[in-house]
Amino acid sequence: MVRPARMLIIGLSALLVLSAMQIDVSAKKKSSKRKIRRTPRVQVFVMPMVRQSVPVTVTPAANRSVPVIISSPGLSAMREEGSVNNATAAQVSSGSTGSGTGDGDENTKRNWKTVTPRIAGVGPLIISEFRVRGPNGANDEFIELYNNSGADHTVAGGGMGYAVAASNGVARCIVPNGTVIPNRGHYLCVNSVGYSLASYPAGNGTTATGDATYTTNIPDNAGIAIFNTSVAANFNLANRLDAVGSTSEVNTLYKEGTGYPALTPFSIDYSFYRDTCGKSGSITTLGVCTISVPKDTNNNAADFIFVDTNGTSAGAGQRLGAPGPENLSSPIQRNASFVVDLLDPCVSKNNPPNRTRDFTSDPANNSTFGTLDLRRTVTNNTGGNVTRLRWRVIDLTTFPAPSGIADLRPRTSTAVVVTVDRAPCGSGTSNVTVQGTTLEQPPSQPNGGGFNSSMSSGTVTLATPLANGASLDLRFLLGIQQTGTFKFYVNVEALP
Repeated sequence: MVRPARMLIIGLSALLVLSAMQIDVSAKKKSSKRKIRRTPRVQVFVMPMVRQSVPVTVTPAANRSVPVIISSPGLSAMREEGSVNNATAAQVSSGSTGSGTGDGDENTKRNWKTVTPRIAGVGPLIISEFRVRGPNGANDEFIELYNNSGADHTVAGGGMGYAVAASNGVARCIVPNGTVIPNRGHYLCVNSVGYSLASYPAGNGTTATGDATYTTNIPDNAGIAIFNTSVAANFNLANRLDAVGSTSEVNTLYKEGTGYPALTPFSIDYSFYRDTCGKSGSITTLGVCTISVPKDTNNNAADFIFVDTNGTSAGAGQRLGAPGPENLSSPIQRNASFVVDLLDPCVSKNNPPNRTRDFTSDPANNSTFGTLDLRRTVTNNTGGNVTRLRWRVIDLTTFPAPSGIADLRPRTSTAVVVTVDRAPCGSGTSNVTVQGTTLEQPPSQPNGGGFNSSMSSGTVTLATPLANGASLDLRFLLGIQQTGTFKFYVNVEALP
């Protein structure tokens, strides 16, 4: 597969930008003579959805210049600053500056525009996520394929179909001719001897079982490739659709670029997955995501991100996250078909009930410094019923975060009843039920969610679909293990 390194971005990142801000929470200290109350500062960078991005330099109160990307309809720039008060637990008084149609309260609805790199010579399928070892040992493997063609793809390869092979030239699985993989859909190959993620949720009543299986393990750090033929004699560059391998792989047919950093072979719940934000898995890089679909620049080291459920340092970068294998039945990224609004459009996005800060320490639930609760209203604009709805974390600040950067842990939440004031503002309040989201397991995530974790809206089912034009009030609950600047971005995945 030949693709130029430069990508033409034709729109803004397709994702829900919930916020990007700095929280400095100072606990109250008591002495025998007096009580000292400190009012911490909050610096908020609001990034609404637009068609283009404008680089802006924001100078906070501390006189530090922070380069960020702030975007809004009509290319207007917005800035919010405020403070959080321990006594009121979540009040953020916000102000805004800027021009154009945007405002600091982000009251207008935002369509999620999908950013798809348009690159010449794109193959129909790419390897989007994989691992060659897991908690069950060397056979706890999977290889996930992604339809990158821009349309539904019907497999029509040489021999019996498309082959996924390891660098020893032996096919591990075959995608049979006639198989239809939806646009942005997946196909999953698993090692049936040791694969441990077969119970990870997929579609309606289905789980992430293999669409095809194999029994011969792939050696640690070995390369993998997909070819448009199942005939081994024709496994060559002309027939290769995609490849991924480590720096220790000597056969260049089975990797792109120099390869991803070779791993120390720990039997942990890890995976490599393609970057879907454009920041290469950076915990500290703020600003909007520049992509929302799997990155493919023909450079494995730049395209793939290493995650595991303990934030292990295994040689390829360290960040808390989770494998999320997807098969033919799994929900598909549908950012462009949903609209997001504030839960209460009559209130600033930084204030309750849209954003709630709870200072109750809960170490057992990865919330040593309390929680951040983000609440939104999501509207289905797919043109039909949605029967499965979940959210994939594509960017956040998490472990191991340096000082000054927040360490957030996505958590399961339950429904809460919230009082809101909706249009026309000031005409009266009402109570609404805000549905919780569930951190999907396996894999077990004892440290909370992270990069590539998924969170399900469990009230949307075959029996209780979300109708076209209907809305859902929902919440994302984030445990705080360290205070500081934070970001949290998700993609929506759905099924009709």
